[in-house]
Amino acid sequence: MVAGLLLPLTTVFADSADWTIAIGKDSSPYETIASLQQDSLTTIKDEYAKQDLRPQLEFRCTAGEMAITARIDWQRFISSFSTELGFKVDGGRFTWLKWKVDQSNKVTFSPSAADSQKLIELALGGEKLLVEVTPYSASPVTVEYDLEGFSGALAELKDRCSQ
Repeated sequence: MVAGLLLPLTTVFADSADWTIAIGKDSSPYETIASLQQDSLTTIKDEYAKQDLRPQLEFRCTAGEMAITARIDWQRFISSFSTELGFKVDGGRFTWLKWKVDQSNKVTFSPSAADSQKLIELALGGEKLLVEVTPYSASPVTVEYDLEGFSGALAELKDRCSQ
């Protein structure tokens, strides 16, 4: 479920203009997915330092299930194996979680719904989320997400997950 590409059927905007809920089909395996997404506020360079990219943070579930998993599409090479990501809300300390990397080597994802729940709990009530990762053989990159409206958007996602 986590590693596939989301093929949107419809898009519904959540409470905040920065958070989007998409309902679609996952490419592998082919099942209905509800997804809460936001592009980063800040950009990073691609692996050739030519393009600016806005990695997308996504929380998703399979329709009819309440288990939510998290992933980030970095849109550039990150690693060919699991890697650690640092998550920091507002002025707090980094919380480091070991995430898997999909076959494209560009998408990191939480290994379980329980691990994703740690990120959700960290983000609830915050204003900004910083995410840091160190691409293999490169310098660390950090992106920022706006958490305004996250609580309401997450409630909407949970509602969609239960359908």
